[in-house]
Amino acid sequence: MQTSALTQASHANYRAPQAALAGSKSLASMLPTILSTGVITLVLSGVLRLLWAGISNDFFSAWMEAWFTTWPIAFPIAYLSKPIIRKLSLSLTQSRTAKNSSLSLGQITAASDDATKSNQLKVQRSTYIHKYY
Repeated sequence: MQTSALTQASHANYRAPQAALAGSKSLASMLPTILSTGVITLVLSGVLRLLWAGISNDFFSAWMEAWFTTWPIAFPIAYLSKPIIRKLSLSLTQSRTAKNSSLSLGQITAASDDATKSNQLKVQRSTYIHKYY
C-alpha cells in the first residue's frame, strides 16, 4: 500500500511540535523548572527562616529576601542539570527493568494454551462462564 506525500508529511509533523518544544530554550520548556524551583525554594526558605530566626516583625521581609536570593541560584542549576538527571534516571530504570523482566498476560495465556494442547488436556469450564463467552 502506497502512501501519498501529504499523508507522510502529516505523520512526520504530528510529533514535530512536541520534539521542537523539548529541545527549545523557550519559556514553555523552562516553565516546569521555574515553577518547581520557585515552590521548593519558597517553602524551604520560609521553613528555614522560621527555624533559625523564629517569628519576628521582619519575618516576611527576611523570608522574601532569602527566597529572592535562593531562587535565581536554584533555577539555573536545576535547568542545566535536567538532561544529566534525565539520562541518569533512565539508565537506572532501564537496568532495573532488564533485571526484573516479567511475562505479559498474553504470554502467560499463550503458554497455558500450548501446555494444554501439548498434553492433550481439555479445559473444563463452568456453565456460568459459558454464558459470557
